[in-house]
Amino acid sequence: MSKLSTSSISSSSTANVLCQCRVVVEMKTSWTQSNPGRRFLCCKTSKARGGCGYFRWYDDEMLAQARRVIWCLLKRVKTYELERNRSRKVWMICIAVGVILATWIYVTK
Repeated sequence: MSKLSTSSISSSSTANVLCQCRVVVEMKTSWTQSNPGRRFLCCKTSKARGGCGYFRWYDDEMLAQARRVIWCLLKRVKTYELERNRSRKVWMICIAVGVILATWIYVTK
């Protein structure tokens, strides 16, 4: 799982917040284990590209139990997605083997 979301959320409440670059900040969501689902404001330009590195939490800190529940749910979703992708690969291999066998049987007759 990635640490931070890459999509920004447009919000009228953040439209007037400017970073030190004088650019309207963007709102992102943290998906780290310590702050899952917690939103923050940051500079649109990364620090590596010359941005100011502006950062401020938008949401209040969550209770420890809420963080644990969200993190456990995220792990379940990730496990489900991995299992689904593995099943799709097995299914595609079975179809490919079936097509190859059917072709081989048809050609050898």
